[in-house]
Amino acid sequence: MGCVTSKAAAEGGAVVQRNVGGKGKGKATSNFPDLSKHNNHMAKCLTEKLYNELCNKTTKGGVTLDECIQTGVDNPGHPFIMTVGAVAGDEETYEVFAPLFDKIISERHGGYGKTQLHSTDLNPEHLVGGDDLDPKYVLSSRVRTGRSISGLALPPCCSRAERREVEKILSEALAALDGPFKGKYYPLSGMSDETQEKLIEDHFLFDKPVSPLLLASRMARDWPEGRGIWHNEEKNFLVWVNEEDHSRVISMEKGGNMRRVFTRFCEGLKKVEDTIAKRGHSFMWNEHLGYILTCPSNLGTGLRGGVHLKIPLMSKHPMFENLLKKLRLQKRGTGGVDTASTDGTFDISNSDRLGSSEVDQVQCVVDGVNLLIQMEKRLEAGQTVDDLMPADKKVETDINYPDLSMHNNWMSKCLTPAVYTKLKNRKTPSGYSLDKCIQTGVDNPGHPFIMTVGLVAGDEETYSTFSELFDPVISGRHGGYPANAKHTTDLDATHLRGGDNLDPKYVLSSRVRTGRSIRGLALPPWCTRGERRKTEKIITEALSALDGPLKGNYYPLTGMTEETQDKLIDDHFLFDKPVSPLLTSSGMARDWPDARGIWHNDEKNFLVWVNEEDHMRIISMEKGGNMKAVFQRFCDGLQKVEATISTNGHSFMWNQHLGYILTCPSNLGTGLRGGVHLKVPLLSKHKKFDDILSKMRLQKRGTGGVDTASTDGTFDISNLDRLGSSEVSQVQCVIDGVETLIQMEKRLEQKKSIDDLIPKETKSNKTTTVATPVKLSFDNFPDLSSHNNWMAKCLTKEIYAKLCDKKTSFGCTLDSCIQTGVDNPGHPFIFTVGLTAGDEECYSVFKDLFEPVISGRHNGYLPDAKHCTDLDATKLRGGNFDENFVLSSRVRTGRSIRGLALPPWCTRAERRKVEKLSVEALSKLANELKGKYYPLNKMTEAEQDQLIDDHFLFDKPVSPLLTSAGMARDWPDGRGIWHNDAKNFLVWVNEEDHLRLISMEKGGNMKAVFERFCKGVQEVEASLKQRGCEYMWNEHLGYILTCPSNLGTGLRGGVHVKLPLLCKDKRFNSILESLRLQKRGTGGVDTASSDGTFDISNLDRLGSSELDQVQCVVDGVELLVQMEKKLMAEESIDSLIPPTK
Repeated sequence: MGCVTSKAAAEGGAVVQRNVGGKGKGKATSNFPDLSKHNNHMAKCLTEKLYNELCNKTTKGGVTLDECIQTGVDNPGHPFIMTVGAVAGDEETYEVFAPLFDKIISERHGGYGKTQLHSTDLNPEHLVGGDDLDPKYVLSSRVRTGRSISGLALPPCCSRAERREVEKILSEALAALDGPFKGKYYPLSGMSDETQEKLIEDHFLFDKPVSPLLLASRMARDWPEGRGIWHNEEKNFLVWVNEEDHSRVISMEKGGNMRRVFTRFCEGLKKVEDTIAKRGHSFMWNEHLGYILTCPSNLGTGLRGGVHLKIPLMSKHPMFENLLKKLRLQKRGTGGVDTASTDGTFDISNSDRLGSSEVDQVQCVVDGVNLLIQMEKRLEAGQTVDDLMPADKKVETDINYPDLSMHNNWMSKCLTPAVYTKLKNRKTPSGYSLDKCIQTGVDNPGHPFIMTVGLVAGDEETYSTFSELFDPVISGRHGGYPANAKHTTDLDATHLRGGDNLDPKYVLSSRVRTGRSIRGLALPPWCTRGERRKTEKIITEALSALDGPLKGNYYPLTGMTEETQDKLIDDHFLFDKPVSPLLTSSGMARDWPDARGIWHNDEKNFLVWVNEEDHMRIISMEKGGNMKAVFQRFCDGLQKVEATISTNGHSFMWNQHLGYILTCPSNLGTGLRGGVHLKVPLLSKHKKFDDILSKMRLQKRGTGGVDTASTDGTFDISNLDRLGSSEVSQVQCVIDGVETLIQMEKRLEQKKSIDDLIPKETKSNKTTTVATPVKLSFDNFPDLSSHNNWMAKCLTKEIYAKLCDKKTSFGCTLDSCIQTGVDNPGHPFIFTVGLTAGDEECYSVFKDLFEPVISGRHNGYLPDAKHCTDLDATKLRGGNFDENFVLSSRVRTGRSIRGLALPPWCTRAERRKVEKLSVEALSKLANELKGKYYPLNKMTEAEQDQLIDDHFLFDKPVSPLLTSAGMARDWPDGRGIWHNDAKNFLVWVNEEDHLRLISMEKGGNMKAVFERFCKGVQEVEASLKQRGCEYMWNEHLGYILTCPSNLGTGLRGGVHVKLPLLCKDKRFNSILESLRLQKRGTGGVDTASSDGTFDISNLDRLGSSELDQVQCVVDGVELLVQMEKKLMAEESIDSLIPPTK
């Protein structure tokens, strides 16, 4: 992402403020970001008026407002914490943009005023106690902070030379330390495997940022250059160089001697500062904001003093969260930010940074942790901690309030004495009470594997009558689901993508189940015998009406013969009387087996349990990996059962907020569990297996059911979510996740890495003194020694020196063009370009680099060559393929509107102008090209589902090749999809280029596809010309697009062609090369073919016309099909092999 227009600039995408009218002139289009869906401090504080006041200002280092806010624009919210949404590019940022930053700082730091003064105290003698925190509870202690070198830009905006200078200054200062601080620096660049493994073992190594919060702030540019780790020989004093700040300084040790940790911290920090000062440098600091760091959240001390504290009892106390707030402490799991605790061990640290001193903040931790330990000891002894609470106010507890002090379920976390008192006398219309809801959670304090819910519903009204308890439980269990949210339902199996070919070597069986409840009857924990019997009657009558492949029989448990029982056990269909105390405490086993039973169809792949945990459990299943067929049957059967029940005057319990109503809150929403038995013996042993599943929103258990373990690497993998997403979405999640897990297992079988597959939150009264810029010891030329792309091959120090200070009229720099190639050294499948254009002029202003890259990428294309254009489809010969082999045909290209910057460099206003012009032009298309535009930021769920179903929707870029080029900024603002009514002509707006125009259809009529393509491209151009616009084009390079690989025609004409025999011929690749064709799997770039079906397209773009390139595809594919037919007839293809071109 972005760079500024100064010396520090340049290394990223665009954040330049330019007014945009038609063709770049005229009435200005607003560049104010769309923050309507954002939830961060920047979004709350930034108004359009304030933006307009600040947007044209820059610091002396060239930092702009847009650079500061880009991370908050690109990251609307965060699941766990209220993020800041803004970063500083240099020390002066906090002064120049004070009208915004002062508001953010006040919001983030508890009302800190713009006239307040910060206090600094690094004298450890002022700390009281802290040397004897009980090591039984305090496992380790740590204090860290950040420091920035005055006169150098901060990580979001620093140049390579500045980053190298920071590294030099710090590593030289650290090298001068002696005594207990003597140590060694380990630069990340060129680090040996042995050193890396040692640093990982010591938990010292930091990784390249993957968080979008950091990536959007440009923290990962040029990784790992200029970064490194220093630690002393005793490994209790550590410094990170050029991670999120210039330096992160850390003191730490095992046990509870926080005083010693803080003393070492203060002494080491002073030694580093003194050594730096001797070399003429200083840390950024002022009286108002204290130590200046990149993120406003760390201003002041920048200090985080924390301990790993084991308090399993206290952490379950209902007042724990509130207590931490009163103590000005914060918690997180011991794995870092956003992690949870699994055994009652938390990382407890100070929540304040600004307005109090380092001593104050560490004292806060010491005093607070001592109190928490005292409380834990009380709870261990079975004593109350009420008198230790900081506030004297006590809650009068009802005599009937349950003792939840040892409990670990959602009910116990959410039920307070006040809530109990408020709800205890309420009853639903059927007489169900609060005490009956919570009894299972009272009787079952915890669970060895999962965090249980701890309450059940007795009828449909339970969820509204006791909403004050159920809403927070539902929110906790379902990832923060709000009380006013609306659930979505989608049982249209045609919306599912893929899932019909999960590799049966790994997927042993597939299954989808859900529950349903009959409205007007109490649920299993509360129903009478009469209601249970009525439920059975309603359901069995509906099931008996099913016919065709769903026709089946019902087997009541009461009176079941031994033969039937044995058969159902043999089929794994029989469910037993509940023995789990979670179920028996809920009243689920009453009157067993009265009115319970099992129904299954004749084919034994559609099953219904009656009156088990819910009124109905509906299950579709089969051996193997055809999840699509399983889900189709599931949807068909479910809808037929519901239709029959409806015809008989009944309905299922459902509402907009909670979806389908079931007994346990964990099953609200869809109630769906889509799972496969997946054999992944290697992946399941990978240290990140659980984390991978979590990121994919999947869960695992053994194939024997809940709480069972796997013995051979076979797991039951299923969706984690139920509420807030549809049935289709949840099954899609399983399909997509399982496909990736299989891909990982295959990689591990080949002993290859899976890392790339792992899925990745008014001015101050004190004027800031801006330090004199540091004289740099380094140039800004990137380290390309490990790179493998065209830019790296062609860029020399001489070329860089000649071009690095040049700019286009739009302000685009050489560094912004090359940043994607610097950040992405190579690519596992293709030789990438490593270079993008920010505007049309880049190809001329920086031609000394672009021309050799173009020549390398386009087969020796010369600087004085002229490109030819021919969009006359009548000249195409042939193009009607044998549809037994050619499944679909497609031609696409890109176009750019002259006078507006390209996607890597455009402003928000320019992007919106592109959208406006394109949509107006497309709206004038008529007849077979008439269609509709769907903007991404205003798309309805129904439209999104339809576009997904049509395979038209494009996603936010996640490829680092694109994100490093600045393509994902402000997503989805200004982007959209247009297609004609016939859905065979499509235009993407502001994806990788201004426009992507696509003509396509099923089958082999490439001639018709090309005719429509030419007509559509020409009519869109004519419509744009009527509005005074034209495409970027010149005689040398043809149509100008973002990536040099697409210059010329920008055309990719391709077919999906089935060549299962030919593709096995060892000459297949050389044949394609001779025909100037390229192949990839039908899933897109970097995918492989699994059944011999390939996406075959033209290799050339530049130097030949559109007609020539499509003719190349037509002639080449005809020959490939001819070869395939010969092989099918067991004939030789030697005579058909083309000569090498």
